[in-house]
Amino acid sequence: MTRTEAIKIARAARAAKQPSLSDRFWSKVRKSGSDECWNWIAATRRKDEGYGAFWLNGRHQPASRVAWILSFGEIDRELVVCHKCDNPPCCNPAHLFIGTRVENDKDRIAKNRQSKGEHRPNSVLTNDIVLSLRRLASELGNVAAAARQMGVNRSTAWDACKRRWRHV
Repeated sequence: MTRTEAIKIARAARAAKQPSLSDRFWSKVRKSGSDECWNWIAATRRKDEGYGAFWLNGRHQPASRVAWILSFGEIDRELVVCHKCDNPPCCNPAHLFIGTRVENDKDRIAKNRQSKGEHRPNSVLTNDIVLSLRRLASELGNVAAAARQMGVNRSTAWDACKRRWRHV
């Protein structure tokens, strides 16, 4: 037996021991009742998001996307897998649907799930600062003066008082 043949046999034996893609994926999901969420219990994309990550085709894929592919077949790259249950680790195919990024954004906004105010990762203001800024701007009658006095950028103060932060 040549060295090349021995390597081929060893690779084939190793491949035979590998679990199938489906077994490998579903072993990382805690399944419960058919109407309940099946939560991903392995690696996540980012700790603060909770969306599962699964290595497939040479890169990490969202676990919900892989659940859809294993259950229903391939989908276009432009499409995303959305959650009816709004539970990021859920991989239950009955809780998933296909949509565009725009549709997914509209769904998130309609369900009031977008991050707002101080919960946004790049926020420099807190709800308390916004309320103080608004009070001061009302007293002074000028947003720019209130921004100067509080050490806040003028456009940030304007957004807090007039445009954004409506939830506060």
